[in-house]
Amino acid sequence: MVSTSYTLTEFLGRSSIPWPALAFAFAVPVARWVLDATIFQAVGAPLVLPNTKKTDQPVAEDDLQTLKKFKESFFKLTVYLTFTIWAISVSYKEKFLTDTKYYWLGCTKLPCDFFVSQGLYLLYCAEMGYYMQGIPSLIFWEHRRKDFWEQIAHHVVTLFLIIYSYSVNFMKVGCAVFLVHDVNDIFMEAAKMARYAGKQTLCTVLFVTFMLTWFASRIYYLPAYIIRSCLTEPITLVADKYNINPAPHYAIFNGLLLFLFGLHLYWSFLILRIAIKQVKEGVTKDVREED
Repeated sequence: MVSTSYTLTEFLGRSSIPWPALAFAFAVPVARWVLDATIFQAVGAPLVLPNTKKTDQPVAEDDLQTLKKFKESFFKLTVYLTFTIWAISVSYKEKFLTDTKYYWLGCTKLPCDFFVSQGLYLLYCAEMGYYMQGIPSLIFWEHRRKDFWEQIAHHVVTLFLIIYSYSVNFMKVGCAVFLVHDVNDIFMEAAKMARYAGKQTLCTVLFVTFMLTWFASRIYYLPAYIIRSCLTEPITLVADKYNINPAPHYAIFNGLLLFLFGLHLYWSFLILRIAIKQVKEGVTKDVREED
């Protein structure tokens, strides 16, 4: 094949993080801190903390930790709901939302040379900025769970996948990946909030909804449609048609996607453990928080 794509060295030399992503990375922690101290505190404290107005006893440390976790989930639910609405608003009229061929049609070289809307560009910057600040937030801010290192791996791979797909203009397929993940996370964080607030019935309903959407979106749709498209259609619709050598982008992008899917399989095991506990004990508990 005649190469009309960039080598990895050329790609690294020309790629850069867009300034709106850096702005989002700095703005998100500030917004989170403000929301933590105002709205999240005002909503969470009455739901999570015991009524301490009738006693002089200080609030127990365990209750304060539960409130902290409630506010973490409240923040993440807000982010994922915003990203989901944003992604739908920029893609609902696009053909790539229902036909995976349109992830690639119009691309005649690598990086892809087709047009991307301003809305999708800004969504990419927002997601990139969120995961840029997400790694230090996991380390220094959030409650540490048993799968801490898996979460770190997920955030690092996701961030590199976003930056890489932005740089080679795989943003249409990236938008589909965002939707598959973000819409599912809404139910996960809502179920956690219900559990921290002691609303067990609501927690169970939300957890079942989360579990169904998890397996439908991440375990079925992601590999059956998105990963399948990424493994086959760039070759048939771009590389073969325009005599392009897809290396190294094809291997790197698909390798990152497959690694991400591997993490989903691991978390599926944890989800099934939670479901089994729910059936046996009648209590929905996040197994990642067990000692």
